[in-house]
Amino acid sequence: MSPENAFVDVSSFPAVDQVSDTATMIAMLDRLNRFLVGPKETLINRLSVDHARAVLDVGCGTGGDVVDMAARMPRGGAAVGMDASEAMITEARRRHGEATTGDRGGADIAFRLGDALDLPYADHTFDVCRVETVLQHLRDAGRAVQEMVRVTRPGGRVGALEFDEGGWLLDHPDQPATRAILDAYADSMACGWMGRQLPRMFREAGLTEVSVDAVVILGTFEAARALLTPAVTRLRDKHVLSPQQVNDWWAALDQQAAVGNFLGGSVAFVVTGTRPR
Repeated sequence: MSPENAFVDVSSFPAVDQVSDTATMIAMLDRLNRFLVGPKETLINRLSVDHARAVLDVGCGTGGDVVDMAARMPRGGAAVGMDASEAMITEARRRHGEATTGDRGGADIAFRLGDALDLPYADHTFDVCRVETVLQHLRDAGRAVQEMVRVTRPGGRVGALEFDEGGWLLDHPDQPATRAILDAYADSMACGWMGRQLPRMFREAGLTEVSVDAVVILGTFEAARALLTPAVTRLRDKHVLSPQQVNDWWAALDQQAAVGNFLGGSVAFVVTGTRPR
């Protein structure tokens, strides 16, 4: 099976450097990013990066969002992507390099290793600090938000794009089994309800002018299969669902997809706030 079609347990992203096949993890991340174009645009607009001189992307992954922000920033600015994974930083540098943007205008780009719970930057370093689909994987997401606020200058903007995995939607005739599977998927995350908790976390961290956008992201059958397969397998192995129940559950979903009746997705939250002056 190619990396593009492999099943990946997304709850393992925090330990991506310990996974033997990081290429599969990166391919999965690329696939999921295709569903987030709209929310990404909402986030970047609400953060007003076109007026920022220094921005930080916490958990930057392969770096595409850093490049997008840099292109909108004034010439001479700095767009920094930080990730805890050496594999992700290596891939970001391979794809985008680290240099001034030169004739393209916009900001300089850099990537570095770092911990979201202990950002390697002084207080008030950035005008904008963003994070995307990272907080749901952290046991202490509130501390990560506080760290983002700490490194943001007074008057600067902080933003996050996070799924609420407890808000999964899936049309399926077997509601009890579907409910068990979706709950197991959400519970596999460190914080599966991250999206709905973000506004409170932002206010508790001292941010003002908090805005909230909730967006339903409808995915494909292939994406749902890739995301849910590890949860279904765990329920089968724990004897919560029998092998026959699992086979029947997938068969029903296959049949719906075959006639164009698949409907599934999740709720994403875009939350932004301002650090008081």
